[in-house]
Amino acid sequence: MTAAAKRIPVPGTYNFRDVGGYAADGGVTRTGKLFRSDGLHALGEAGKGDLRDLGVKVVIDLRDDFETEAMPDDLDGLDVDVLRLPVFEGSGASQSTIGATLDDLYAKIVFQHTDVVAAALREIADTGDEGVVVHCTAGKDRTGIVVALGLLAVGVDRETVVADYAQTQGYLAGPWLEGMLELVESHGVELTPDLRVIMGGSPPEALEHVLDRIDRERGGVRQYLLDAGVDELELAKLRSVLVEPA
Repeated sequence: MTAAAKRIPVPGTYNFRDVGGYAADGGVTRTGKLFRSDGLHALGEAGKGDLRDLGVKVVIDLRDDFETEAMPDDLDGLDVDVLRLPVFEGSGASQSTIGATLDDLYAKIVFQHTDVVAAALREIADTGDEGVVVHCTAGKDRTGIVVALGLLAVGVDRETVVADYAQTQGYLAGPWLEGMLELVESHGVELTPDLRVIMGGSPPEALEHVLDRIDRERGGVRQYLLDAGVDELELAKLRSVLVEPA
């Protein structure tokens, strides 16, 4: 297994990472190509300067309308194309639903919003040499699923992909999570241990469970994407943009 990518300290973010450097089919994932992040609403000039220096030209925003209106990305002055691909509406409400689990949330993303997951991977495949950042609010659930399926589709091993996902929890712990919990509590939602996991947790088993279900019900990630309408040419294009030959 390749060591998990480290956080890049882009001002205004807590969970900005480059998923380059992972062993994949025929090579390694390209450094400086695909980034994953939490919200980009607090970048400021320093954060925008970092995105410019990192070569980010495409931003794929998986948040719903409520989130983008409440915390619009701070991208003014950057030469970037922004693609809005909301994975589902009302994500903030779903996070505070009594009894919700990450297993429930991930099953919804993967099996009810397959078209948006496939569209996000198609968009990544179409970015050529340009740097692209995929983000939502925390950068762990919607972003985590899209990035995980993309990495698995180009041959990164499952252990590495799960390790990449799992490290998010450590980056969100502290100011990010406490601020989000205060916001939720201000809307009258009771703070429970389960809610803390839903909002800030990335336990490996949560991703493992949905990947097991994809394997069991769809015959693996590649077949899942083919069934979703991502054709062989698009999968080859995704591999060519994400993987640097050995």
